[in-house]
Amino acid sequence: MMRPTEKAFNFLIYICTRLKLKLLLIIIINTQTVFGQNNFNENTSYFIKEKGPYSLSIEVTKLKSNEGYLMLAVFDNNENKILAINKISIFERKCIIKIDSFNAGKYAVKFFHDKNNNGKIDLNWIGIPKESYGNSNNIQPIMGPPKFKDMIFELKDNLNLKMTIIN
Repeated sequence: MMRPTEKAFNFLIYICTRLKLKLLLIIIINTQTVFGQNNFNENTSYFIKEKGPYSLSIEVTKLKSNEGYLMLAVFDNNENKILAINKISIFERKCIIKIDSFNAGKYAVKFFHDKNNNGKIDLNWIGIPKESYGNSNNIQPIMGPPKFKDMIFELKDNLNLKMTIIN
């Protein structure tokens, strides 16, 4: 059974798609310590303690369909996960996410398109992903997953990051 907030959100999505409006998901990272629990939203986990002055806008394009959701994670340059967002809605085969409160620094973003809504990336029998995925610098895999160091970007000011699927 759907909660009232889910019904309202689904109604908003319906209205926006009927009016051909683009929905911008805004996520504000709170200043309190969260300890990796889903305290704000059942689909978002925050692992960051300090509020910063910069925002990161992420646009993921060229998704293969509107089915399912996008799953996204942001990492610091030491591969520590600082933010995880699950079940990001897809409209017109793309997603736009704005995350506020970043400090200047080096980060990396990874995502995958969870078409069947099972919360994980599905692999074939030899371990190659069956679902679309990507990363912050659109690094193509060569004989294995892309190297993390190649995905790192520097955030010194508000940044618009454009990513596409790489498979």
